[in-house]
Amino acid sequence: MSLRSRASIAKRSFLDRLKAHAEQSEYERYRELDFADAAALLEAHFATWSEPGHINRPGFEAALLSAHKRPLTIIETGTSAWGTDSSRLWDAYVQRFGGEFWSVDLSEAPSRRLSKQVCERTQLVVQDSVSFLQAFVAQDPLRTVDLCYLDSWDVDWADPQASMEHGLAEFQAIAPLLHSGSILLIDDTPTALEFVPAAHLEQAKRFLAQHGFLPGKGALVMQALGRRPDVRVIWEGYSVGLAFE
Repeated sequence: MSLRSRASIAKRSFLDRLKAHAEQSEYERYRELDFADAAALLEAHFATWSEPGHINRPGFEAALLSAHKRPLTIIETGTSAWGTDSSRLWDAYVQRFGGEFWSVDLSEAPSRRLSKQVCERTQLVVQDSVSFLQAFVAQDPLRTVDLCYLDSWDVDWADPQASMEHGLAEFQAIAPLLHSGSILLIDDTPTALEFVPAAHLEQAKRFLAQHGFLPGKGALVMQALGRRPDVRVIWEGYSVGLAFE
C-alpha cells in the first residue's frame, strides 16, 4: 500500500471518529430535552436527525400523534441510523413517554452506530427480521404490539418481488400481536402513481399494467388485507399507515 493510500485511510478514520464524537455529543444534548407531547418530539427529531420536510414525516406523525403520550410497544424491522433516523425517533418516544422498543436488522452497522445512543428501554437486534419476529411472537403469544414499522428490505423498482415477499412474510409473522388500536407503518409502499418517485414511475406503470396493483415493500400486505373492515388507512404517500380497529 502506498504512503498516499495509507494517509488517505488514516484521514478517513480520523474524520469518522470526529463525526462519531460530534454525533454522541449531540445525542447527549438531545436526550436531555423535555418534550410536552409527541408533536414537540417529532419537530425536534426531524430538525436534529433528519429533514423537516422528509417524505416519511406525515406517516410518523399520523402514528405517534394518535398515541396521546401513552406508553407504546414498538417493533421496527430495518434499524435506521440514517435518513429518517426512525430508530432514534422510536427510542426517544419510549424514553420520554414509556413503553418498549425493539429494532432488528440483518446488518450490524446501524446498531453498532446507535449502541451508545439509545435508552435502556430499547433493544437493537442483529438477525433476520422474519426469524426475529417469529421468535418474538412465540416467546409471548399474549403480548401486544402497539406500533410496527416495516422497513427492512429496500425496493428494487426494476425487480420488486423479493422486497414485496419479504414485507408480507414480516407482516404474517407479527400479525398475531396486532390488536385493536395497533398501527402498522410500511415504508416504500406508494398506493397511487403520484407517490412513486419520478425516477421509477415508468417501472411502476409497467408493473401496474401487468399485475393490477403498484409495486412496493408492503404491496402484498395491502393485497392480503384487501378491504378488511377492521383496518383503516391513516396515511398514504410514499409510505402507508394502517390502523387496526
